[in-house]
Amino acid sequence: RNPETENQKAEYRKILEKRYKLVKQFVTTHTSNEVEALPFNSGYFMSFHTKTVDAEKLRQTLLNESGIGTISIDSHTLRVAFSSLDEDKIDIVYKAIYETADKLAGI
Repeated sequence: RNPETENQKAEYRKILEKRYKLVKQFVTTHTSNEVEALPFNSGYFMSFHTKTVDAEKLRQTLLNESGIGTISIDSHTLRVAFSSLDEDKIDIVYKAIYETADKLAGI
């Protein structure tokens, strides 16, 4: 085993863990009447359940209006790859998701 490779892996694990904790903190301290965070672990993705808004419509609106790329899994599930977000962008991106979802729902 290359010690440098192991060091790099440990470094990347720390980065991903920090991003996970920031996302977890955001979704536990912010509310939306339209989207609900589904349970997730410290992997790479997390998903939201949309109550009334079509997830594909939300995805397209986020992309077109805010430049935020997400994935609509089905009509009520929006997937976010938090692992690819810089730490200083997490609050901005998640706030935009909540606000856009609420706006589309007419809230």
